[in-house]
Amino acid sequence: MVALNQLFPNNQVFQVVHQSFNQEQGQLALAHTNALLAFSTQLSQPIIHFWTLPQNVILGMMDTKLPDYQSACASLTAAGYPYTVRNAGGLGVVADAGVLNIGLYLPHLADQLSIDDAYELIADWLVQTYPHAPEIAHFEVDHSYCPGNYDLSINGQKFAGIAQRRSKNGIAILLYASINGQQKQRGQLMQTFYQQGNADQQQRWQFPTVEPDSMANLADLLDQPLTVALVQQQLLARFNAHYFKTTTDLVSSLDQSDYQQLLQKQFQQLSRYQ
Repeated sequence: MVALNQLFPNNQVFQVVHQSFNQEQGQLALAHTNALLAFSTQLSQPIIHFWTLPQNVILGMMDTKLPDYQSACASLTAAGYPYTVRNAGGLGVVADAGVLNIGLYLPHLADQLSIDDAYELIADWLVQTYPHAPEIAHFEVDHSYCPGNYDLSINGQKFAGIAQRRSKNGIAILLYASINGQQKQRGQLMQTFYQQGNADQQQRWQFPTVEPDSMANLADLLDQPLTVALVQQQLLARFNAHYFKTTTDLVSSLDQSDYQQLLQKQFQQLSRYQ
């Protein structure tokens, strides 16, 4: 396994961006995740991005292939969840105040870092943050929503999933983690989504048969009163101690024209999929 410490000089500083979006800003949140990948490479600057989005569902392009996609989406609307389609593969995940989204942006490393090694970097960071936790495993958790080979789980229950994007030799490793809140309700929401979409009435695409009990919150699995804010603090403390120093100097640059142009471009690209 490649260690993050091996990829940058010892004096490397990672920039940290914290963002909290409102319920109507799902598309904007995704536009930022895409724009930061380009910005990281443009500046040759590694970035850590923490963000939250209340009561939303972020769908993947594959979800739009459901036989009755409109009925599936209507079930989300009826439950009070806006939805946004990201311009990437994969399947839907739930966002709310108890879910932490993390992006680890690594410029100029796509030719040096395999897909699996990149997944391992962010998984190892989380494991290092909770060294006394029960074993955190990574394998595809059957019957979870958005299942993948790098689902993170404790005792077989998934609490986080990892995705990846690559562009112009930059890498974005993207993790969502259910920290607290009503995880069973999240699972029921996605279970209904696929049922209403008649996912089982086609053979070309593979959709999950969601069982809500296949997933749990990290707070419940660790039996600790974790919050999204506390987990961010714990992750950053571990990162500073075990990997590299961090700063928030980049935040002011997000209001400048160079970044805003990138953001607008990504927002417009996403608009085609909504």
